[in-house]
Amino acid sequence: MTTVNTIRVNHLPGPTWRWLRLNDTAIALPGEVSEALVEATLPETEEPPFTEEEYTKLSELETGMGAEFQRYTASAPVDIFRWKAAAGVKTTEPVVTRIFATEGESTVNRFFFSAEEGSEVTIVMDLTKEAPMDGAATESTPDSEDVPVSVTADTHIYVHKNAKVRLVQVCRTAADMASYVDVGAYVEEKGSLDILQLTLGGRSTFFGIAVDLAGAESRLGIETGYQAGEGQHVDINYIARHRGVKTDSDMNVRGVLWKGATKTWRATVDFIRGCRGAKGAEREDVLLLDENVVNKTIPLILCQEEDVEGEHGATIGDLSDEVLLYFRSRGIDDETAYQLMAKGRLLGCVRQIPDQALQTELLLALGEESEDASV
Repeated sequence: MTTVNTIRVNHLPGPTWRWLRLNDTAIALPGEVSEALVEATLPETEEPPFTEEEYTKLSELETGMGAEFQRYTASAPVDIFRWKAAAGVKTTEPVVTRIFATEGESTVNRFFFSAEEGSEVTIVMDLTKEAPMDGAATESTPDSEDVPVSVTADTHIYVHKNAKVRLVQVCRTAADMASYVDVGAYVEEKGSLDILQLTLGGRSTFFGIAVDLAGAESRLGIETGYQAGEGQHVDINYIARHRGVKTDSDMNVRGVLWKGATKTWRATVDFIRGCRGAKGAEREDVLLLDENVVNKTIPLILCQEEDVEGEHGATIGDLSDEVLLYFRSRGIDDETAYQLMAKGRLLGCVRQIPDQALQTELLLALGEESEDASV
């Protein structure tokens, strides 16, 4: 009999009224997991070893999905995938990892990345249901009906002084699977971290990001695209901890909901005492294609420092009469107009993906032709 762990994840740093059910989310996890197959394509550059200080810092990082979830992933009997960019090295090719979700089997994979001073690196992580390149088949075993089969990617990043890291994470798992994508990062002085997250399928998707902007003038940028329908669920929790002076964070989320989908987005900019001159912004744009959807949005600003700038906002609703009139005047019916606008929210994210093969696959899945497609 499959053992079940029920924990709470995606905690809002400043709890609100409990009856709103926004403070966190309860999930059921299988007690037994395996390690998913990962295919990695790495740049041909020097890869220095992790220092003890780095490894300790990475192990102890706060992540968006929370401490309970971290204890769960840390206890999984899996190896940690590690990769490090050497000081001053600016890689032209991304680090690409494809995590193959096995049907009927719950998996956990852990990743530690570090970028030494002055380095630049792009990391692409693709959670996919596609078959491995070698076509190898794996046996699947049914999971408990009460616990969805899940694929977990637990990612920790150390951005050193003046380093730049770009992280791209894509979820496109099977319709009956849950995806848990948890991120924790530490950014030193003038370090920069940009994160792009995109979900295009699966029973449910959980995104969690917590970033410690510890160094002066460090920055964080987050872009997210999601679509959910047919009873799917998306649950997001983003936290930017501003500790250093003149730190900057910017979060932008765009999504589409239809046919009974539910979505919760929590975004927190936390101005900690001493972060003078810090700036933080959080924005969401949600297109609702049906009335039978549940959309919850809670942008939050916590402030212990006076000399800061924070802004938040959300645009939620269907297409305006003016937009529909514009399409109608060009012979485009309302249903097609909604489809075009919904697709447009995701295409902007897809076209930012630096891995051409993955970008092409996603464009085709959205009914678009790749710009590099042969004629």
